[in-house]
Amino acid sequence: MFEPSTSTRPRRRLALVLAATGLLPAALFGQGSTGSITGLVTDSSQARLPGVTIEARNADTGVVLTAETGAAGEYTVPLLQPGHYSLTARLTGFRAFTQSGITIELGRVTRLDISLEVGEVTETVEVTGSAPLLESETSTVGQFIENKTVTDMPLNGRRAGELVALMGNAVTVSKGVIRPRIAVAGGRGDQQNWMIDGVNSANVALENPQALFNPPVESVQELRVQQNGYSAEFGNSSGGVITISTRSGTNQLHGSLYEFLRNSAVDARNFFAADKAPLRWNVFGFAVGGPIIKNKTFFFVNNEWQKQRIGVTNLLTTPTALQRIGDFSQTTNAAGALTRIFDPFSGATRQQYANNIIPGSQQDPVGLALMDYYPEANRAPSNQAGANNFVGNRTNALNLSTLTLKVDHVFSERDRLSFRYILHDFPTNNTPVFSRPEADPFGNFSDRRAYSYLFNHLHNFAPTVINDLRVNIQPRYFITGPLEIDGGWPAKLGLKGVPGEAFPRVNVSGFTAMGATNQGRTQTPIWDHHVVDIVSWFKGSHSVKMGGEFRYSRNAENFNQWESGVLTFQPQGTNLPGTGNTGNAMASMLAGYLHRGQVRTLDRIDRRAKYWAGFVQDDWKVRSNFTLNIGVRWETHTPRIDALDRQNGFDLTATNPVCNCPGVITFAGLNGQGRTVYQGDYNNFTPRVGFAWQPFGDNKTVVRSGYGIFYGPPLPGSNNMAAGFSLDGDFLTPDNGVTAPFLLRDGFPTVQRPELGPGFGAVAPGQAAVYSPQLIDQQRQLGYSQMWNMSIQRTLGFNTVFEASYLGNVGHKLPGPSVSLNQVDPSLWRSGNMQALRPYPQFNAVTRVSPMWGNSSYHGMNLKLEKRFSHGLNFLMNYTWAKFIDDVYSGQEAGESDLGMQNYYDRHNEKALSGNDVRHRLVWSSVYELPLGKDRKFLHDGVLATVLGGWNFGTIITLQQGSPMGLTTQTNGLGSAFTPGPQRVNVESNPALPKSEQTVERYFDTTAVSAPGTLQFGNSSRALLKGPGIVNFDVSLLKNHRWGEHYNVQFRFEAFNFFNHANFNEPGRALGSPQFGVISSAADPRSLQFGLKFAF
Repeated sequence: MFEPSTSTRPRRRLALVLAATGLLPAALFGQGSTGSITGLVTDSSQARLPGVTIEARNADTGVVLTAETGAAGEYTVPLLQPGHYSLTARLTGFRAFTQSGITIELGRVTRLDISLEVGEVTETVEVTGSAPLLESETSTVGQFIENKTVTDMPLNGRRAGELVALMGNAVTVSKGVIRPRIAVAGGRGDQQNWMIDGVNSANVALENPQALFNPPVESVQELRVQQNGYSAEFGNSSGGVITISTRSGTNQLHGSLYEFLRNSAVDARNFFAADKAPLRWNVFGFAVGGPIIKNKTFFFVNNEWQKQRIGVTNLLTTPTALQRIGDFSQTTNAAGALTRIFDPFSGATRQQYANNIIPGSQQDPVGLALMDYYPEANRAPSNQAGANNFVGNRTNALNLSTLTLKVDHVFSERDRLSFRYILHDFPTNNTPVFSRPEADPFGNFSDRRAYSYLFNHLHNFAPTVINDLRVNIQPRYFITGPLEIDGGWPAKLGLKGVPGEAFPRVNVSGFTAMGATNQGRTQTPIWDHHVVDIVSWFKGSHSVKMGGEFRYSRNAENFNQWESGVLTFQPQGTNLPGTGNTGNAMASMLAGYLHRGQVRTLDRIDRRAKYWAGFVQDDWKVRSNFTLNIGVRWETHTPRIDALDRQNGFDLTATNPVCNCPGVITFAGLNGQGRTVYQGDYNNFTPRVGFAWQPFGDNKTVVRSGYGIFYGPPLPGSNNMAAGFSLDGDFLTPDNGVTAPFLLRDGFPTVQRPELGPGFGAVAPGQAAVYSPQLIDQQRQLGYSQMWNMSIQRTLGFNTVFEASYLGNVGHKLPGPSVSLNQVDPSLWRSGNMQALRPYPQFNAVTRVSPMWGNSSYHGMNLKLEKRFSHGLNFLMNYTWAKFIDDVYSGQEAGESDLGMQNYYDRHNEKALSGNDVRHRLVWSSVYELPLGKDRKFLHDGVLATVLGGWNFGTIITLQQGSPMGLTTQTNGLGSAFTPGPQRVNVESNPALPKSEQTVERYFDTTAVSAPGTLQFGNSSRALLKGPGIVNFDVSLLKNHRWGEHYNVQFRFEAFNFFNHANFNEPGRALGSPQFGVISSAADPRSLQFGLKFAF
């Protein structure tokens, strides 16, 4: 049921929460883009000194912030822009103390204790040196990436998001210059909170927190990832917080002009390609920053363009010359046994086609027309089943431009204002592999543009009370579709009953699909607005923050997803029911015998939602060597509404008048129903507690531990739930392929929009169901994780720290894959048509969208050795040993542990290793400056200094074990008992092969598994095998040539996958498919990049 539209519960609860946290008068905000410095001031006898004036001066801008020590000698200078600082302490009767060379890092509390000597305040004791690297004030476990790493590391894409992969307890799910995905410390690949300059930079409007802005490295100052135990200031994430700080101007004018280029002429060939895939890749731009008014107003601007023409090699499976004319006499499985095909029109007991050939008179004219759009085979297949008999190259074209503009102004020591603007424009045009682009499954275009307008105001009400307000306005739009969107292709094919103009989607099991999955989508406007305000209050040994945030999202779109139809063919169309190794999906298409047909067009929708949060955090210095972090956060996502009330729900128990059975589609804003399709979840209070303890009090060792509860976003929301406001037809075989829902030559049955009401979409008993409703759980709750950690840090000298940490993460109510509720209870199964036995026989699938019922468990150990840049060297080594278990597929996984639930009535059997379970992972990264040349240790001038000086060397090494994967059947023998869903294989013996026996043609023992019998579930796990691992070396070589004091030219050479190691993707996992057990693709081969950069 819907919530009543007149309900005031959300508003009342929100007001109570805000009042309890002191937030009702003001909005709130966070230190997501700044750092701070804290410590104790004592005299030579260790007596604590109150009333000491502390000045923190930014060495680059001259901006000074002051604080005063409290009664116990403690001080904190918060909200410092990352950079280089000097700290001065003054008290009458003591010599002034100044320490320079202090580096303030993004998101870090730097500890610096000061001892004052008796004397005149006009006398100054000066010290040069950085503050200790220990994380001595917080229990948060994470990773900081300094600017030297950002600028000098070999980065394939020149985007800051790539640097996240350098940390431990992480698994890269997908790379990309636009929106990389990474699973952090037991979180899921879509549960991070991406923030730039302390505000949201993720896709909130679609309830899908992927990175929306992945800024160029030239615009980035530094980056920090909080993995576990982050404070109550941060929320809306159960999978880490990724914070990126953009650069600001300084008192000196600095800038650069740069270009990077790559070309396939100097690259290696992909393992599976006969020839090199073409590549043209250029990144060029400029960055400049400096003063507008010295010590007052500063600017920074970066404009970068990226032009990519990336060649991609595809191994595809297409029909053979004989199959094209209906001759399947040479069609075998991988073992060489003939695959017999049967005439679906020959009666209840099907007869085999004579000589395994479909006569021309029985071939469907639409099926024949479709066959002509497949490219002809051009290579020898990988096995006897005919897998990978076609190779083709295509090009993914990207024209990406990013403009970053930032202006900072200091009105006074009490008021600072910052404005930051980002324009992200990234149209794409992906060329086809097929010679006939209209039928190509890869070719498409998109046009996307996103903006971010950030206003940040810092105000000191008093030296101990500071307010930080940020407002981010983030509009964007998105348009996408297939290349030949208006070609009238259904009519040219002879396909009837669809209104669209694009080529239909054609899914032929075991073969490459044809046509686009998306036949046209326009999203505009899309809004992701964010307001945050945080008040920081320093009282005695307490550093208190209280604040909150508000996010408003909107997504308006026109989505013609399947306007030209989706045609699905399975081997069951031409098999002998109840037998194995019979039937071929391509033969089913040629016979015109469909397994499923879908058509869908959607009226314009306009979805909107809000996010509210409030928090209190107290970092309490119980003793000089012991800090206690205590906090609590409340947050909620309000139920989504549609501005036009174009969304539907589903009442599981109401009686449907058409069939007199349970299950009624309900409509927002109709018949007294409220505007939301599920109830809100408003009791999300999350405690956070942790400590940092220096047991020896020597600033060399710290023990840290923390625990907290962390809610994730309510992903993903479905924009498809618009029953009554779309033209929908879903026609499915009622008996697992024995009977076709309709014949291809006849076209789609007429689909009409029924009148909105309790009988919408339903059919009477005995009639073929045609509608598949979707629903969100009416009692939907936010998923959450309980996280805890224990770590020990030890300084080793030379600016180096060793850390051993243990991280735990247990998730509950996690979103799982959408699943049909309309599975027949296995105790009622029988052969034949089981539609009447479904819980809701008046419908086909009844899909529960992303049910919040998943659980996960992660335990990881990480050993980290880190040296911050000094004496020409930095390095970071992370080794992680971890185990990750869950019972739902997340949709964003490095491995493929199936795509859904096998048996709706047996969720317990879904527990298995997660697709993001990577047992062993080692990542090494470093930057080394050879000590030769100007401003270095040796060879300061002369010819040798010119030739041998100025060289830098960078490297990233990744060694990673493979991820779990499951094996399913190509032919789902469960039929209408469950739609849709994978049927897993039966395990007869261990299918894993020794590494010495694994080949690309036979990665695992394909004979060790078998297909379950009809109406039986497979006995295998979701995660049966481990896929291939990763061995990758990236290197950079930089040559700097300086002249004068202010100019530098840098030549860069970078090599990705330097040793050209073939990192294979996963093999085919569908038993019965020609690709079963065969690896068909690999990651990129060695690629070289050259760059030239002029800096002043």
